[in-house]
Amino acid sequence: MIRRMRGGIQRLWDGIGGVPGRPGATAFLLVAACLIAYAGSPLNTFVIDDHQIVLGNPLVTDPGRAFEAFTSPYQGNERHDLLYRPLTVLTLSAQWALHGPVPGLFHAVNVLLHIVATLLAWALARALIPGRPMAALLAGLIFAVHPIHTDAVCSVVNRSEVLAAAFAMAGFLAWRRWLLGGKAPWLAAAGAAYLAAVLSKEGGAPLLAFAAAWALPAAHRTRRPAVVAAGWAAAFVLPAAVYLALRANALDGVLVASVNRYFATVGPWQTFLTMAGIGARYLALLVVPYPLSPDYSFDSLPMAGSPFEPWPLAGLLVIPAAMAATAWLVFRRSDESRGAGFGLLWFGLFMAPTANIIPIMVPMAERFTYSASAGLFVAAGLVLARLPGRGRGLGGLALAIVLAGMVSMTAARVQTWRDDLTLAADTVATFPRNAIMLANLGAALAWEGQAGPAVEAFRRALELAPQKWDFRVTLARLLHDSGLHRDEADLLLAGLRFGGRSLEDRGRICDAVVEAQPGIDREACLQRLPDR
Repeated sequence: MIRRMRGGIQRLWDGIGGVPGRPGATAFLLVAACLIAYAGSPLNTFVIDDHQIVLGNPLVTDPGRAFEAFTSPYQGNERHDLLYRPLTVLTLSAQWALHGPVPGLFHAVNVLLHIVATLLAWALARALIPGRPMAALLAGLIFAVHPIHTDAVCSVVNRSEVLAAAFAMAGFLAWRRWLLGGKAPWLAAAGAAYLAAVLSKEGGAPLLAFAAAWALPAAHRTRRPAVVAAGWAAAFVLPAAVYLALRANALDGVLVASVNRYFATVGPWQTFLTMAGIGARYLALLVVPYPLSPDYSFDSLPMAGSPFEPWPLAGLLVIPAAMAATAWLVFRRSDESRGAGFGLLWFGLFMAPTANIIPIMVPMAERFTYSASAGLFVAAGLVLARLPGRGRGLGGLALAIVLAGMVSMTAARVQTWRDDLTLAADTVATFPRNAIMLANLGAALAWEGQAGPAVEAFRRALELAPQKWDFRVTLARLLHDSGLHRDEADLLLAGLRFGGRSLEDRGRICDAVVEAQPGIDREACLQRLPDR
């Protein structure tokens, strides 16, 4: 029986799309893997940022305003986040116009987009390592079912990651085809895809650098260097300039944030050490995707104090080693080694923005690995493809077990994303000091009518982040609805040093004070409160 199992596994690897003549079977396998892993996603509801960027965004809910997305920030008129993703907004608006706020259909489109991205990741692998169909197949399969991708696929608004990745990979494939002698439409397609990538999300920008690096070896082009340089400028520099002009117009000339709020209270050295540790965390999650979280803000990631702490030390050792390995492989003579090196280079370049050299709004997010991981999985596919040949059926069986485990973990993670309460409760269980998710848990509990647990969740959130005035106001409303007016007044008065200076907030505070102590005059209360 064991012998027959080994033979069956070997025939699977040899026969299902792993040979040059079976691309259709490979594509079918990749599509099936995506559908199995994400079968539960269309049953999920809107969660976390979906409420604000889909349900609360007039550029989405009023289809007549959809094209205003090209002249407006990501969230309508809110410029504080400095995000500009008009193509993503346009897809959301188009869906809203077709079927309204039906979450299952939004999630179904995300899964379909993930399937497209998976097929393009497979095509990217075939381009980087031609002649190694098994390795390309494995790279595509890992991309299809890796649990870390649930953050990008299961959140409706995070389709920005999927769109940017798909367009970036399509842009590179068109660029490569032009380099090898393709006609002008291939160059135009590369430029259009690159512009679409950055209009979907800022994370598509590194393709400009990767395209230049890919064109350097003579073996990767049939055109003269001057022609290649002109083509690169037309396909990538020009679209980048168009994007920056559109972005500057939409964000009133402010292109990037001046500081990451997460690191606003610490110096450059502590920021560097923390980010080195976060780099190591990304690599660890790509190898062993557990535990996962939709949010890593506040105390989920403690600030590093020394280079000898475990995570910073790991980052300081592993990241330079990975960079050195990338350079060494890229300059090797073997096509296979160069392909692995360029896969690692793709990974490194697309992960580079997460280092906060140019500040981004969050310290870490699993969705940031979506585009980058396609390159890393090329190198992983090359390594794993050697197992079946050495151990025959045993190697194939081990790979099948690993992939089946990933499918199972992804399917389970999809269930965790089914609603706000489930997702927040799971996150808080893993990261109990995450103030954002504690507040989300409180809001979800309040929506379910569980006022007591909701109040407790918000109290814990404020213990960790007392400066969050919006948390305080929401908790005050819960206390008010529970008849706890004295607690409401004390809570708001205690938060005056963090906020509450607007006329509306001052009125709210005095209303609570008057309800707690009816003898106090509201106007006198307003006069005693500090001005704006």
